[in-house]
Amino acid sequence: MFDDLVDATTGTRGAWALSSWARVENAACARRVATMAAMLDEAHAASGSADRDQWCLDNLDAVAAHIGAAQNITPGTASHQLLIAVALHDRFPRVAAVFAEGLITYALVKTVVQRGALVIDPDALRTLDGLLAEAFGDWEPRSVDKTEKAIDSFVAQVDPNAVRRSEAKARGRSVEVHIEEDGSGMATVLATLFAHDAKAFEGRLKNLAATVCSGDPRTADQLRADAVGALGTDRMACLCGNDDCPAAQNPPATGVVVYVIASEDTLADPADPPESGPPAPKPETPAPTTPVDTDESSAADERAAIDGDEPPLFDKPLRDLTLTEALTPAPGYFAKLRPAALMGGQFLPGAIACRATVGATITRIVHPGQAPPENRYRPSKKLADFIRCRDMTCRFPGCRVPASQTDIDHTIPWPHGPTAASNLKCVCRRHHLLKTFWGGENGWRDKQLDDGTVIWTAPDGQEFVTTPGSRLLFPELSAPTATVTTTGRPAPHTAGLTMPRRRITRAQGNADRVRRERGGPY
Repeated sequence: MFDDLVDATTGTRGAWALSSWARVENAACARRVATMAAMLDEAHAASGSADRDQWCLDNLDAVAAHIGAAQNITPGTASHQLLIAVALHDRFPRVAAVFAEGLITYALVKTVVQRGALVIDPDALRTLDGLLAEAFGDWEPRSVDKTEKAIDSFVAQVDPNAVRRSEAKARGRSVEVHIEEDGSGMATVLATLFAHDAKAFEGRLKNLAATVCSGDPRTADQLRADAVGALGTDRMACLCGNDDCPAAQNPPATGVVVYVIASEDTLADPADPPESGPPAPKPETPAPTTPVDTDESSAADERAAIDGDEPPLFDKPLRDLTLTEALTPAPGYFAKLRPAALMGGQFLPGAIACRATVGATITRIVHPGQAPPENRYRPSKKLADFIRCRDMTCRFPGCRVPASQTDIDHTIPWPHGPTAASNLKCVCRRHHLLKTFWGGENGWRDKQLDDGTVIWTAPDGQEFVTTPGSRLLFPELSAPTATVTTTGRPAPHTAGLTMPRRRITRAQGNADRVRRERGGPY
């Protein structure tokens, strides 16, 4: 069928070609989704798979990790796609057949799975599957809301108790924080909460915005936006720059650590800039090597830096700039600052990183060069700081967990592998468990190079290469370190270890959630 669809596009042009290729795209997506479900079936068919369903990192997690690496997507996205694939394969085979013909999109399939999730009677489910498959033959374009309501009407025909109730909207309350990937250094926060809490939240923002003095250069909207970032404190940092302003001289502590990697010249903000004349000469002695903050006990926002040159000629101190002025491309000093990055890899303009130094703690890091290994299992803080700043994120393919929230893993297990930069990398707890309990000769294997590059080999033999997250903005952190030498033969990954276990399996947990939701709103 798929080959026939591709052949049908030959010689077509204009709208006909567009329509034909859209159907081919849907059919190709259907094959991809079917492959995911087949991979999970193979995992369940393997010896000992029943016991692994109660592992903390179960069969679905292991397959999702493989899917994420193969498609270069995050583990969360891969898990979601796998759940949709399994539900489509097991619960809606006739809808899957329509999907395989390219007649419907993945977005529609996903909506079917989500809106029909509460149907548990086998006969009702088969009826729903047939009704939807027949309806999709002449399905007209609809908005998301109308699509959900149309599918809900079919669900109501076969099982009224399985309709996703609007009264249960409170269950969907959440807060989403999306850090923009466009290099603007901005983030979007979306929250759904109870109306009375929203009113109190609005009042809290107004009160926080009022803690700065009248000389603060920010607009009312900017103050409200910055107040969201200061909710963990009792006041905001004032940017008026006046010596007699207590709010400006006593910046609040956030109670939260935020890691930022930046070069030294980005952090420099001299109090008295020269009014004219040539740039100051560079010092004869080199600037101290590297910079980065990882003191997790600090109550202030943190920042890190790697070494750089003296700042060039600038226009005026940062405190005198509005946010718009600081970010506007211009020949001034702050427009030329070297970019920084949040721990996790998100790009941060140098002007924003420099502005955020108010009240921050700065910790320097040092590239270990060809230094010998440390004679212990846990790396020193100095070495751990370097590893986290070099990697920025978990080093498993597609994973974006910030390095500050990961384990530091020995690629060659200790004590056969040394505690050295060339043998250490950041891996989140999920993928650390994957490597440990789903690894070995027939599982996930990893190899690390002197510059921090990690080569992962999947159970099927496919290789995936990940490079340190700092390589783009701070390539000096990826300079080769001492080559690893091993001692003896490493023991199996699971020697003396036990996988943490779930109290109930994933299937049992899902069945409990369905029963609770069918019972009505909380």
